[in-house]
Amino acid sequence: MPSNKIVVLGGTFNPLSKAHGELIKYLVDYFDAFKGILLPTNDNFFHSWKHFKDKSILPINLRLKILNEFVKRNQNIEIELLEVEGKSKKTYTSLKFLSEKYPDNEILFAFGSEKVEELSRWYRIEDILNEYKIILIRRNHDNLNYLLENDDFLKKHKSSFIPLNFEDGLQDISSTKIRDALNNKNEEELKKLTYNYVIDILKEEGCL
Repeated sequence: MPSNKIVVLGGTFNPLSKAHGELIKYLVDYFDAFKGILLPTNDNFFHSWKHFKDKSILPINLRLKILNEFVKRNQNIEIELLEVEGKSKKTYTSLKFLSEKYPDNEILFAFGSEKVEELSRWYRIEDILNEYKIILIRRNHDNLNYLLENDDFLKKHKSSFIPLNFEDGLQDISSTKIRDALNNKNEEELKKLTYNYVIDILKEEGCL
């Protein structure tokens, strides 16, 4: 029997990379989770937080088409659209929504260590860290134990974090590199960064 844990991975998925896909599958297995949930952000997030230019943003329908194709191939992984549909604009309210939707399950929220620098600016971050366990995924070859011991904010909330050194050769894969390969029409590079069916969809939509 799976545990009562639900693993949530948020992001722009602009577009889905092998790192995203293999990570959520790994987390479901690692925590013997009841399910994994992909939580794509609303397009406003690109502008208000990431300051992306429009040309760097793939259409939301395309990103969701790719995510739907991914979940078709992977049992126990779902997409939650509450942010895309505007029902939630903040991580805290999204996690509260999921807690109410799944009252008998423990929600674990996962994100990469590249987000550590911005964490103190998150809406109601103290409440997030007090109410939820955070899976801190190693990215960019960061030393997680060093971060948790030497960053004052993280150290204060160290008990809220579950550090995880997810490797599997995917440390250097990112959606940014996928978009660069798309711009350069470099299909061989794309095959290293994402799945063949994602490339097929990008072709169908005229992106490659």
